[in-house]
Amino acid sequence: MWKKAQERFRTRSLIATIVLMVIVLIASLLYVVYVWSYTREQSYSKLQSATEETIESIEGEFRADRNMLRMIANIISESRDSLHSLNVTAYLNIYSVNSLISDIAILTPQNKVIRISGMDLDAAKVLDFEKVKALGEHISTLEKDLETEGVYDLRSFVPIRREDETIAFLYGTTTPEGILNAWIPEIYDGHADVTVVDRKTGEILIDSQGRTRENISDVDILVTQISVNDTLADAIKKGRSGYATGIDAESKKNIYYCFLPMNIEEWEMVISVPEKYVYEHVRPIQISIYILLFAEGIALVIYFLYIIHITTGSLVGIERRANMDALTGLQNRNRYEYFCQHLQQGTEGIACIYFDVNGLHELNNTQGHLAGDNMLKTIANIISTEFGENNTYRIGGDEFVAFRYERDEALVRKDLAKVEKKVIDNGYHVACGLAMATPDKKLLAVIKLAEEEMYENKRKYYESIGKEMRG
Repeated sequence: MWKKAQERFRTRSLIATIVLMVIVLIASLLYVVYVWSYTREQSYSKLQSATEETIESIEGEFRADRNMLRMIANIISESRDSLHSLNVTAYLNIYSVNSLISDIAILTPQNKVIRISGMDLDAAKVLDFEKVKALGEHISTLEKDLETEGVYDLRSFVPIRREDETIAFLYGTTTPEGILNAWIPEIYDGHADVTVVDRKTGEILIDSQGRTRENISDVDILVTQISVNDTLADAIKKGRSGYATGIDAESKKNIYYCFLPMNIEEWEMVISVPEKYVYEHVRPIQISIYILLFAEGIALVIYFLYIIHITTGSLVGIERRANMDALTGLQNRNRYEYFCQHLQQGTEGIACIYFDVNGLHELNNTQGHLAGDNMLKTIANIISTEFGENNTYRIGGDEFVAFRYERDEALVRKDLAKVEKKVIDNGYHVACGLAMATPDKKLLAVIKLAEEEMYENKRKYYESIGKEMRG
């Protein structure tokens, strides 16, 4: 019964501890998920802000460039001067722009290009006035440079009109490399890649990875996650806004993408950043989470071990109190009965010694219970010293039982005589009974024989002093 109670107590304590640990663990995981979600949203927000900043920078520069071209085109339109006149050349020189604009020129209906230097160029193989006129004011896609082989330009066209007719186009020329060098803001400390795609064709117009003129559909990107229901290439060509993550085919790094439509022609801006730099600003938070989880794990393990320790200690203490006689410090009747239940079948070689203290009642009545307690403690100490604390039990008010694993009855009776003498030397007396176990006897039968012998000796003692034996 006691063992079962112990097990129930231990099991319930451990279950309560485990439940508490699971609750703490779940709460910690929920917190981690929340923090990770928050840091991810913050990282995406920063990525979007960087993309918007880049768009605003490029669009702002193109607007400023176009406004300057419109102003010069209006001056030329109102001047009535020949397009080849010195005045028109002077007007072109008014164009105060940064070094990004490599050239400013006029395209005539004859597909001739009038430049500041005064040297006309035949642009028929590259530019078509009628096609440009059909598009009106616009920014071109990538077109061949008029002079340098292998170089491709972006041209911003503005019409020159007289009497409601377009007589020529004024345009400024720039290169993708020039835009990257002069108009792109410093984002992610230079670790971000900038890509501008023409949504109509999928052609890459500007790209810091050198993929200019490639088609976005042909770029080898293994997309692992995207915020829209589309492929990355199709989402870009459809002018959608969103995020994506993928693995770069060359570097094998995890890359984060943000794509947003631009207000220039039908262009789409794509900013791509390695994962390392996307989360760099929240890295301290992530590290603190790792430290928190590690510390929490250590704390939970220590707490779990501590609970096991104190539970075991409590059980040992409870068991000790439940099985110990408070007065003498010997094992009590609970422990005695447990011992008897587990040794029902007598075993040859075990001796049972039964003790009953004589005169306890009289001593309590004449000298008080303190004297009686001292008597019991003295006798208990003498018995346990001889037979061992682990083999001695106080089973009643004045009754003790001791066991010894010994086959020779004579030796046991010799030791028993020593006990009786020491008790007498201390001014007390006990009645004793001894029985030896045999294979055919159960332990209770052996104890009964020892008890009977004890009562016989007790009767003789009281007869010898002339008093009636108490039951």
